[in-house]
Amino acid sequence: MRISPLIVFTCALFMCAPARATMIEEVTSKGGIKAWLVEDHKLPLIAMHFAFRGGVEQDPQDRQGLATLTMSLMTEGAGSYDANAFQQQLADHSISLHFAAGRDDLSGGLKCLREERATGFDLLRVALTAPRFDDAAIARAKSRQLTGIRYQLGDPDWQARYALLSHIFAGHPYDRRSLGTEKTLAAITRADIQVFAADHLARDNLLIAVAGDITPVELGDALDQTFGKLSLKVKLAPVVEVIWPHDTPAILVPRDGTQTSLLFARPGPKRLDPDWYAAEIANYILGGGGFSSRLMHEVRDKNGLTYGISTDLAPMEHAAMIVGDAATDNPKTGNAWDITRAVWKNFFANGATPEEIQGAKDYLTGALPLAMTSTDAIAGVLVSMQEERLGRDYLDRYKSLIDGVTAVDVMNVIKRWFDPAQLTLVMVGKPEGITPSVTEPQVKE
Repeated sequence: MRISPLIVFTCALFMCAPARATMIEEVTSKGGIKAWLVEDHKLPLIAMHFAFRGGVEQDPQDRQGLATLTMSLMTEGAGSYDANAFQQQLADHSISLHFAAGRDDLSGGLKCLREERATGFDLLRVALTAPRFDDAAIARAKSRQLTGIRYQLGDPDWQARYALLSHIFAGHPYDRRSLGTEKTLAAITRADIQVFAADHLARDNLLIAVAGDITPVELGDALDQTFGKLSLKVKLAPVVEVIWPHDTPAILVPRDGTQTSLLFARPGPKRLDPDWYAAEIANYILGGGGFSSRLMHEVRDKNGLTYGISTDLAPMEHAAMIVGDAATDNPKTGNAWDITRAVWKNFFANGATPEEIQGAKDYLTGALPLAMTSTDAIAGVLVSMQEERLGRDYLDRYKSLIDGVTAVDVMNVIKRWFDPAQLTLVMVGKPEGITPSVTEPQVKE
């Protein structure tokens, strides 16, 4: 089961530090750059996470992989440092600096000791404002990315995701492949990378969170020094809302092997939808609660058809899904899917019991012995809260938001968002006992 970092943080908050949410401070630098700060002087450590809105969906169709390649090059030489010298500076000062590209955002993180903060912030500054994008570094990064592409092609779970998202997001920028293809990766030039970085790393789409041994005054100065030279305005290609397809096929991707991977999805609520908290509870009961979920009990525990089956809420900026996955032996596929649908249909028809609802609430508000273990984790969660537009008081409000959900709310959400008739299914393998409506070949390049 995948646990949302916001849920983990919230559980830790209510179990271990009830007042912690009140410690989130918004710092505004003299230059107008904002950041959220959790000041903590117990250890001489500082963690900064940042994100720029707009991610791999910004890749041109014929340059898929561009965002990922660009972000991978941000620590491969900057300013007066070539790739080796830049990495040596990080190592010499025990600084961790990383960048990544995802759907809807470009992100990064910095970790350092307090005494090394000046060097850490300066290296981040030159990485953001003076990346070198040397030809040799680009060639190495392309080689690494090509290896990743080839690994994906042999992964049945990736093949299932590609088939599902290609159907749901057909013709939409969300169908972009984050690593690209061999052809689109080869087409990317140094100029493409330079333009992408200049257009997308800007102050007006920047979100920042910091945790650790730094004061608001010190942070304000660091914000201007680190981010002040970025361009003021981002250049984002417009992205429209996803229109979910009307058909609900059972898609087969034939693949040799003894097991079949199942991936299934239907439309879900976005993060700011009023149904969100009731949907969290409903999802936990159906498939998000690990061994306590209905699907796990019926498909694995009772019938022994899989090692694991789960569902999750997957909100995005321009779409949202309820998505589930499982894997089973080929001869058991039909039975596993029949039971999955039967459990889902019963849930849709009859709803959840009061005991299930309370159990989900207990988990979501902190019943598990979870704890925040690092300043880095806190900074990451604070950036996620900003990306999802939840407000600094979200952690104070979360328990009441969950506790305020009624049984009627849960039933209404199940009727609105959990109709199994709207499930699209992808099978990768040689399933038996189930007839696909569409057959698609494996992606080969």
